[in-house]
Amino acid sequence: MPTSIFVLAFALVFCGLAGPASAQQGLGSLESLVRGEEVRQQAISASDLPDLNQDVISDKARLPGSLSADKTRIGQDRDIDPDTYIVGPNDVLQLYIWGEFDQPYTLQVNPEGNVIIPTVGSFHISGLSLTAAKERLSTAVQNKYPNVGISISLVSMRFFTAYVTGAVLNEGSFTIHPTTRVLDIIKQAGGFEGRLQRGALPDQDAGGPTNSNTGRRSIQLIHRDGTSERVDLDMFLATGDLAHNPYVRMGDMVHVSFRKHSVSIFGAVNEEGEYEFLPGDTLGDLVTLAKGLNRSKPLISAELWRFQEDTGQAEVIELGSAKETLEELDYETIRHIELRPNDAIFIRARSLWQSTYTVVISGEVRFQGRYRIEPGVTRIKDVVAAAGGLTDEASLIGARVIRTKVRAEKDPQLEQLKRQSEIAGLTDMNIEDRAYLKTKTREEKGRIAVDFERLFVDGDEGQNILLANGDVIFFPMQRHTINVSGQVQRAGLIDYEPGRKVRYYITKAGGYLYDADRRHARLVRARTGVREKLKDNLLVEVGDEIWVPQKERIDYWALTQETIPTVFNILTLAALLRGAFF
Repeated sequence: MPTSIFVLAFALVFCGLAGPASAQQGLGSLESLVRGEEVRQQAISASDLPDLNQDVISDKARLPGSLSADKTRIGQDRDIDPDTYIVGPNDVLQLYIWGEFDQPYTLQVNPEGNVIIPTVGSFHISGLSLTAAKERLSTAVQNKYPNVGISISLVSMRFFTAYVTGAVLNEGSFTIHPTTRVLDIIKQAGGFEGRLQRGALPDQDAGGPTNSNTGRRSIQLIHRDGTSERVDLDMFLATGDLAHNPYVRMGDMVHVSFRKHSVSIFGAVNEEGEYEFLPGDTLGDLVTLAKGLNRSKPLISAELWRFQEDTGQAEVIELGSAKETLEELDYETIRHIELRPNDAIFIRARSLWQSTYTVVISGEVRFQGRYRIEPGVTRIKDVVAAAGGLTDEASLIGARVIRTKVRAEKDPQLEQLKRQSEIAGLTDMNIEDRAYLKTKTREEKGRIAVDFERLFVDGDEGQNILLANGDVIFFPMQRHTINVSGQVQRAGLIDYEPGRKVRYYITKAGGYLYDADRRHARLVRARTGVREKLKDNLLVEVGDEIWVPQKERIDYWALTQETIPTVFNILTLAALLRGAFF
C-alpha cells in the first residue's frame, strides 16, 4: 500500500512538472485538428457527398452555415424560369413572412414531394412548376395569416436520377441536377458509341473523336409521363440554339440510336461531309449543319446528285448556275429545296477569286519584305527593283530563290527510305536507294536553279525567271573569308585570297590533327552547295568551306569479342570437315 501511494505521488509530481509543455503541444495539435475540421465541414468536395458523381458538380458543392437544409451550389447557364422549372424532392424553398410578425422558413421538399409550413400545413408541390408551387403555398399562408406579406424563392436545387440508353459507351442511371442538358448527360455516359466496336472512343462533341454512325439528330428524350421529344444535337452545335439541347428532368430517359439515313454536301461550305438525314430536311438545313456557306468567293453553281428509286444510278439535277453570266448564284432561291436520303449537294465557287499573289525578298536589299506580283509577268529583277535594289554588301554567289510550294510537297520514296534507315540502318538498302537517300537528304528542296552572277553581272536574261506565288528570294551578305572546320589545329574563318588552293588554307589553319579523316574531308562550294572530295590542289573560291571530319575510333576489345565466336565456329567447322574426309 505505501508503495502504491508513493508511485501515485511520484506520477502526480511528474505530471505537474511535465504538464505545461505537453499541454501546450496537445492544445496546439487539437486546435489544428479543429481548424482543419471546420474547413472540411465548410467546403466538402463532390467526391465526399453521398450518391453524387464528381463530374456532376465539379467540386462546387458547399454546405451552409446552418444545417437545417442541404444546399448545393450548382452551375447554371442562365436564370431559372419559374414557369418551366419543375419542383421535386430535395429542392429547397425559402418562405419569408413579414407584417404582424417577421419569420423566415426553410422548406425542403421531402421524398414524397411535400413541404411542411409550421402552423399552416403540409402541401404536395412535387411535379408542379415553380410558379404553380409558389402560388399554392402563398394562397395557403395568406388564408392562415391574411394581413402579412409573403415572398417565396428557390434557394437550392436538388440532385436526381435520369437514364441514358442506346448508342453510348456507358448505359445506365446518372445523378444529375435540373440544369443538366442532354449533351451534358451524354458526356457523363462516356459519349457516343461506334456501330462496329463497343469500346470505341467517345464522340468529339461529347468527349472524343467524331463518330458518323450515331443518330445525333434523332435522340429521344422520353419523360416519365410517356411523352417524348426529339433532340437534334448536331443542329445545336451548328447554331448554338439551346432549344435543340433541352434540360433533362427527373426520371427522364435519353435514348441514342444509330442513324438510318444520310445526306452529303461538298464545296463552298465551312465543314463539308456527310450528315444525318431527317424527314423534312431542306438544302438550307444541310448548309446550316455544314456551318454555313463559305462566302469568301462568289457562288457559281449548285448541283444535286440523287439516286433513282430502287437503282444504283444517280441523276444530276442542276439547282442553279451562273457560269455563263459570271454573276453570283442566288442561294435564297434554292435553300428551301427538300432533300431525300443519300442525296449529295455540290456547291461550287469561283476559283482564284481576287487572290493576292506575293513573294518575299530578304537579305541584302534596301527594303526587305513582301511584294505583290502578277503571275506570268513579274520576274526576279522586277522584285529586286521594287525592293530598292541590292546593297553594297549583297553576295550574288550565295543568292537563291526557294519555291515554297515545291518545298512543302512530300516525297513518298524519300520518307519511306528515312523510316527504313531509322529502323534497320543502311545495310538492307541497295546501292540505288542509298544514293537516292544521300542525295535527296543533302539537297535544298525547292531551290530554283538561277545563276545570279550571270543575271546581274553578265546581263543574261535567261536567268531572270518568272516568279510564282509564295517564292522567297534571298541575298546573303558577302563573305570575304573561308571557313575551315573540323579536325585542324586552328578551326575558324580565314581571310580569302584569290587564286589560293586548299593546301594554303589548311596550312593557315595549322595543319591536320592526328585524328583527321583526310579521306572523307570535303570542300563545300558556296556557289552551288556541292561537296567535292578535298584535294590539296583544288582552287578555293570566296565563301567556300573546308570540312575535315574525325576518324572513327575502333574499339578493338569489342571487335575482338565479336570476332572470336566467328573464328571459333570457322575452326570447329573446319575440324569437322577434316574429320569427315580423313
